[in-house]
Amino acid sequence: MDEFAKHIERSLKERSFCLVFEEELERCWPSEIKRADREKQIQTFAKSRGWIVSILNTDCGLMRAIFLNW
Repeated sequence: MDEFAKHIERSLKERSFCLVFEEELERCWPSEIKRADREKQIQTFAKSRGWIVSILNTDCGLMRAIFLNW
């Protein structure tokens, strides 16, 4: 989880957002977790680091997250 947070931090230093795709989210929040719980966990993770996150769900059930500095 710390490595994932460092990845987001580096991206946010380079640009105003960090887009994370399902493949990366899956490592920390497996898709077996109910969608609502998974989204809540990602929101909590972002908030604990001072970020805002927008979560997008595709038609085929994949999730994307866009992290922004608060």
